[in-house]
Amino acid sequence: MDGKLTKTTQRHQGRICKIDRRLHGFVAMNNYLANFCNSVIGNSKLNIDAFLVSNQTNMQYLSGFTGHDTFLLVLANKSFLITDFRYIQQAHEEIKDKSIKIIRHKNGLFNKVCKIVNTYKKKIRHLGFESPSITVSSFKELKKNLNKHIKLIPTQDKIEKIRAIKTPEEIDKIKQAIKCASDAFTKIRKYIKPGLSERVIANELDYQMRKKGAINSSFPSIVAIDERAALPHAPVSSKILSPQSAVLIDWGARVSEYNSDTTRVLFFGKIPEKTRTIYQIVLEAQERAINKVKPGEVIKNIDFSARNFIKQKGYAKFFGHGLGHGIGRMGHELPRLRQKNKEVIKHGMVFTIEPGIYLPGKIGIRLEDMVLVTENGYDVLTKSIPKELYQMVIY
Repeated sequence: MDGKLTKTTQRHQGRICKIDRRLHGFVAMNNYLANFCNSVIGNSKLNIDAFLVSNQTNMQYLSGFTGHDTFLLVLANKSFLITDFRYIQQAHEEIKDKSIKIIRHKNGLFNKVCKIVNTYKKKIRHLGFESPSITVSSFKELKKNLNKHIKLIPTQDKIEKIRAIKTPEEIDKIKQAIKCASDAFTKIRKYIKPGLSERVIANELDYQMRKKGAINSSFPSIVAIDERAALPHAPVSSKILSPQSAVLIDWGARVSEYNSDTTRVLFFGKIPEKTRTIYQIVLEAQERAINKVKPGEVIKNIDFSARNFIKQKGYAKFFGHGLGHGIGRMGHELPRLRQKNKEVIKHGMVFTIEPGIYLPGKIGIRLEDMVLVTENGYDVLTKSIPKELYQMVIY
């Protein structure tokens, strides 16, 4: 993981977190870990002395390690990456942060966590943990084996909220994922033809993304022909593309641990007038929502701008999902673009805007783009992928 070094320790509300690698005599942290340390462990209002990171995506984000079945135990000025025999060498190769000590466990992750925390019992009175990724039985194991004076503090979305604001480095990686997905889609436009099945098209799309440099697809690619496009998350089937078909394609590439996510609809033959009308409604609804994006805008207002337009056109009951979602290390992350979300968007957020109209048994139209919140507005990161109706006709 890359991270700039600074010459001084970072201070937050009276407590100190030392950052990045070794510099002028002290152990320093990478910027992602230092930011978390200052926001959570260095926050006197939260009263957390150490934090157990058990969510694998969050562990990878803070440490730079890409393995699995691993915990990160974060203290104010050092961290412990706890893993097993399978990942020890990989961890030493990937982790450049000298403030992270790599520990091998032999008798279970939680057992090792408790032993380390108990060693620091004079410094650790409150241990924060990620409640969504800890089972009841694991919580009981922690409580049983930790020193009795150590209090467990459940938390939710502490790291996810930090991850929602992308760094320039992360934005570059997201752009690489988009480029990979876009290039693969260009290949698919030339490859796709009547007689191919959804499954064959999806397999070829996934292959092209890997050929262009993706680790894998961000999620199982959706290729839905005609009436199957009315299923928002249609699993691929053996349905065959005909000379008069529409095909919805929802795909994304994962590059350098970051994801892309885009949806387009391609047409073969003459497009029915009603389908044309619905496509233009969805396109304008999306444009209205995108134009609302700027720092400080309330999320529900962005959702309303698209949803209300679709309602005015008489299709309200055929648009039943959220307007979009954050994207980065995970395909779906914060922020959540929903009707009742009163949170505001912030500079550095990246999310999708994807309104749709789904007519059961007939057709589904969804258009999805990725949007970056800039200092004064927005940048559509997927703007190079065509979406005007005339551009979506193959032949």
